[in-house]
Amino acid sequence: MLTHRGFSACIVSNNQPLPEYLVAVDKAANKVSCWIPSEAGKQFSVHWRDQGSNIHTCAFISLDGFVVPGRFLYGSGNTSREGVRTSSTTERPFIFSEYQDICLNGKCNKDAGTIVLKIKRVRLDGHKGANALQNLPDTSASQTIVSGHSISYGDERPTYEQCPSTWKVKPYDESSKRSYVTFVFRYRPIGEFTGRLDST
Repeated sequence: MLTHRGFSACIVSNNQPLPEYLVAVDKAANKVSCWIPSEAGKQFSVHWRDQGSNIHTCAFISLDGFVVPGRFLYGSGNTSREGVRTSSTTERPFIFSEYQDICLNGKCNKDAGTIVLKIKRVRLDGHKGANALQNLPDTSASQTIVSGHSISYGDERPTYEQCPSTWKVKPYDESSKRSYVTFVFRYRPIGEFTGRLDST
């Protein structure tokens, strides 16, 4: 599990945290990165924990560059996200998949092969309507996934009913617009991943 500035995060698949390799800490950017092995066809979830900051936080998850909302934590505890909501009572789970093409419409995706969790410290500022449902990216052709894997979304399944409202927020520290901490997981197929480790 990656840990920095009182927060920790990991990717879970098959009910187990995926092993993390070549962990690197960029203290200037408050960012921690690592490599994880992916397996095509397997669902995964993003887990994170506030070890006791006593400050409200919200999170955003980027999957190959496609951003989905995370969850709020209220100064401590842990939470997770395992899919994208498709209705008030359904979602499609995150899945590692084989990619089919190298580029989409000739454009390369610099965020391919990454799962990024950004945690921001916030002050709660009343309520607003629930987040709108998102249009999922077209994963029938991948956007330059050099890894051989990409992230897609599984069949729709039931989930807990969406709350009709969510929090409005403002920055905890008005002098800084940056995330308080960022965790970057670079995923690669297990076979290729082993080769990369052997060559380092």
